[in-house]
Amino acid sequence: MSAYGFITSEKSDYAKAISEFERSRDLFIRLGNAGEAAIAESWAAQFLPEAGKVAEGERRLAAILANARGKNFKLLIPMAYYWLGVGEFFQNRLTESRRDFKTALVEAEAANNSFEADHAAETLALHYTVLGEFGTATSFASRMLSFTSLYRENSGQSKRDLGTLAMLSLKLEFLSTSYNFSIEKLNLVRGDKPTTRTLTDSLRNIVYAASARGDFPTALQYANESLAVASKDFNPENTKTIAQVYLTRADVEAQMKQYAQAIADYDQSLSLYRQQPEWMDDLYRIHKGKLLCFQKLNEQQNFAAELKTVMTLSEQYRTTIREDESRQAFFANEQIVFDLAMDDELRRGDKRAAYEYAEASRARSLLDFVESGKSIAEAEQDFGAVAKPLSLDEIQAKLPAQIQLVQYAALSDRLVIWIVTKTELTLIEKPITAAELERKVAAYQTALVSKSSAADLQPVAKELYEVLIPPGLAKDKQLFLVPDKALHQLAFASLVSPAGRFLLQDFALSYAPSASVMVIASEIALRKQQFDEESILSVGNPDYQREENLNLPDLESAEIEARTIAADYSKAVPLVGSKATKAEFLRNFASMEVIHFAGHFVTNSQSSANSKLLFAEGTLRSAELSAYKLPRAKLVVLSACETGFEHYNQSEGAIGIARTFLALGAPLVVASQWKVDTEPTKDLMIAFHQNRTRKRMTTIESLRQAQLEVLAKGETRAPFYWAAFSLFGGYANY
Repeated sequence: MSAYGFITSEKSDYAKAISEFERSRDLFIRLGNAGEAAIAESWAAQFLPEAGKVAEGERRLAAILANARGKNFKLLIPMAYYWLGVGEFFQNRLTESRRDFKTALVEAEAANNSFEADHAAETLALHYTVLGEFGTATSFASRMLSFTSLYRENSGQSKRDLGTLAMLSLKLEFLSTSYNFSIEKLNLVRGDKPTTRTLTDSLRNIVYAASARGDFPTALQYANESLAVASKDFNPENTKTIAQVYLTRADVEAQMKQYAQAIADYDQSLSLYRQQPEWMDDLYRIHKGKLLCFQKLNEQQNFAAELKTVMTLSEQYRTTIREDESRQAFFANEQIVFDLAMDDELRRGDKRAAYEYAEASRARSLLDFVESGKSIAEAEQDFGAVAKPLSLDEIQAKLPAQIQLVQYAALSDRLVIWIVTKTELTLIEKPITAAELERKVAAYQTALVSKSSAADLQPVAKELYEVLIPPGLAKDKQLFLVPDKALHQLAFASLVSPAGRFLLQDFALSYAPSASVMVIASEIALRKQQFDEESILSVGNPDYQREENLNLPDLESAEIEARTIAADYSKAVPLVGSKATKAEFLRNFASMEVIHFAGHFVTNSQSSANSKLLFAEGTLRSAELSAYKLPRAKLVVLSACETGFEHYNQSEGAIGIARTFLALGAPLVVASQWKVDTEPTKDLMIAFHQNRTRKRMTTIESLRQAQLEVLAKGETRAPFYWAAFSLFGGYANY
């Protein structure tokens, strides 16, 4: 019976396969063979999601796991976790599916089960590829390949491995490599007796590889062949396969600008998916594809209707993708949907609706962390409702009267600027493309961080001021900037007005990743005003491991900085040199009102979660901070290189360790945008803290005045020396 079950499953007759495996299970039970009965049941359960019975499969796999653990059936444990993950993936429960795939890998490795380990590693590589986390995907692909040398890999797993390598290569833009992997997989499939599913999967890999190379005739040829193969075997068991084929062909047609035909194929795919309501994994792709086609065809009514569906599905994804880095990767690729929505509302003349789309797309993961009051790790495990961005009415009602907010949206063909106060919303549009703006900002920043003089920078600084700074801003109000895309890397403070004044000279400046985060951070700051007698944890020049960081200089000035700053607070814990250990920092930082770190921060270009603060006796990676909260911290100062900006994410904004401290509950964070010089930084930071403690200035005014002091000195007038540090977060009157 089990053999017949395998035969029918290979023919994609899943209902028959399930029935045969169940008969096999029952026979083994009568014979008293509990082990074989459990194996037969596991095969029956794993095919249930393929037959559209995801919930039933999940229940039975959970029972298999309990039975396997009780009877120590080690073979079944990784298999059960793997197929739980498959069912969860079908329902878009992406974080849960990834968790179970990882558990399957761990259990398989522990049991020396190379086949299941290979299977799980390959699926994780594909999973992270789909999410856009290519570094992690590559790591799992490497592990996948390492297992293939440990056992005789069967043909089915070889095909899956090649398909995953083809997809990962495609996303990494190794187009010829992807095409070659796809051809190799197809040849392997055709050398067997292929099922409809395996053949169409192989053809789909070639379709995507050919499309990426711009070879649309070849892509369409293979897409049509795939549809012909699937149509010959049109039965309920192949519904999902056929739906995926229509989706693949629609994607090609859309790239070929055959929008009407693409919409027809998207609709065919959608109608097939609707036959199995438990399958949800491709719905977003289908509706997004239709949305982009309606936009190209200028079918406004259909675009508006489709947009509502896409936005609803997008919000559902937010609840199923909980890990911060995964959300960053996925939603960065989906920013185009929000940009199109903004553009549509602006063309309709509705600036308020356009603004709310802009706000809905910004820093949503950070908003979750800030609003939750939990640690990042706790929030990532919470599968409840995600935080909703504030409406414009709510933002204006909660906006402190002392501030004005300028929020940007860099659309493909123009720059949109909103000026928000408690009583007004003003819209300005500038005729500059996102690509042109990015080029100008990048060129300006390159010159700035090369220590170009203020005079040399002034022509471009004036040009950018004219584009970015709205006229008529109130100089008696604090200016909050909410940048977009490339603007996150711009030192706005260094822009020069027509009168020849730096923006910093006229305004106290703060940055926020979104208006909603700014409002909530301001509320947190207001609550923390009760901690009026401030204590400080002041870290300076930790005695880090030199042999692991040979290119980093000793920071004697940072030690002076930390000691001098600590002396201005009545309660201080100075940690310098060999005493500035990671353990001591973690032991103290959650109980302090002010945290100051003057040392080395080392960025990781592949993974910001692995960027690290260097301490004596160890490093503190950004990801490690996710287990903590800062219930008392009013202010965090990160007096080190690139702590505010490592790179920008299309949806989350500036990514750096400053963002992590905001997520932990600090309402105000001072951080840098580039590599800074230690001596001018020491002077700036000492002046900044003395302005707070001795002159009783607010934090933002203290920073501004300290920067103006550095600017006033001839040797440090260049913006490189004074414009690196900015205040991120909310408004505070301390």
